[in-house]
Amino acid sequence: RSHRALRGLLAHPPPSPSWVPGRARAMKLVSLIIYKHDKENSIELLACTELSAFNFFQRGPIKEHIRFHSRLCVSRTNVGQKNVVEFDQNLGKCNAWVNGQGLGVAVLVDAEYPMRVALTLLSEASRIFMERMVGKWENATADCALQCPEIEGLFQKFQNPTEADKLTKISKDLEEVKDTVMQSMNDLLQRGESLDQLMAKSKDLSNTSVQFYRTA
Repeated sequence: RSHRALRGLLAHPPPSPSWVPGRARAMKLVSLIIYKHDKENSIELLACTELSAFNFFQRGPIKEHIRFHSRLCVSRTNVGQKNVVEFDQNLGKCNAWVNGQGLGVAVLVDAEYPMRVALTLLSEASRIFMERMVGKWENATADCALQCPEIEGLFQKFQNPTEADKLTKISKDLEEVKDTVMQSMNDLLQRGESLDQLMAKSKDLSNTSVQFYRTA
């Protein structure tokens, strides 16, 4: 039940005028969010999302759930660690990494998006942000919306994992894949916690989004 709210996000999109029967389903890169890491509540610094395939009226709640799950995954990732958190029912994955300087990156993809490409995106986004945004994030105490055109361009490039594979010359035995911790969402929960409780306390979720989760 914990990820029913993401079902519409990562499952097959409904037919639309541009939908062609029999066309191969595209692999989805849904979001890339960068944080200043904090174990209790990481601080959002920059966010890129791609929700054009989804119903306009669902985009608000879906975006809030992306922020909730991404923040939780980064906050529960140790410094220097890479996590791949698999959602229930093969709905997708949240790839998270916190570098040694406390910068966290979360990449949300569907179940078919290649893991090594997603992990390369984590590394590239972290590298570019650290180079371009020196002095702009280290003292952040609240969520903000920093602008970094290079990160936005990177997010667009990785929409097509096959092209990103060629452009970044990703090797089959990529170093990024090594030492990556595979987890379920339940593994992130601390003893006695439930996802419902965390949602109730989260500032990322409006009442509408909580209701969306309960009825999805």
